Amino acid sequence: MKQNTWIGIRICSYAAIVFCIAWAVLYLSDFVSILMGKGGLERKVDWSQHTVLKIVFFVLDVISLAITIGLCVKSAINFLKGIRESMVFPQSNVKLFFWLALAYFVHRFCWYNHPIYYHDEIIVGCGHSNFIIPFCILFFAFMYKVAADAVEENNLTI
Repeated sequence: MKQNTWIGIRICSYAAIVFCIAWAVLYLSDFVSILMGKGGLERKVDWSQHTVLKIVFFVLDVISLAITIGLCVKSAINFLKGIRESMVFPQSNVKLFFWLALAYFVHRFCWYNHPIYYHDEIIVGCGHSNFIIPFCILFFAFMYKVAADAVEENNLTI
């Protein structure tokens, strides 16, 4: 593979790690403001009504986001390790991408339902991006699995 391609993959992997750290910091500040009873645009979170449901959504959102960011960082690190070993498609990323699709679906579902923190009515909904983005990740995971298996089979061929 061309040296420029390896350099591009390496740069993208480092950029992904930096973006994931920024993503975590931004959401951490958002989660802290929700816990403090404040939301964006001076909205107040009323923890006295529908407390259990709000806590469930909050915990699911925090956990799914942490898992999503962790899986993204782990896959970028696996790419960097793969570059050192001249592996284009590290097999270790296959399962990560499938789990990433699930974790991102849960995160998007919780994010789409953020208004439950600010309103008395509880309406749980789902948007098109809740399905499209995880589906794209899932499709990518299957394609990545095919490519990783092909590379592994090619390496075993004499």
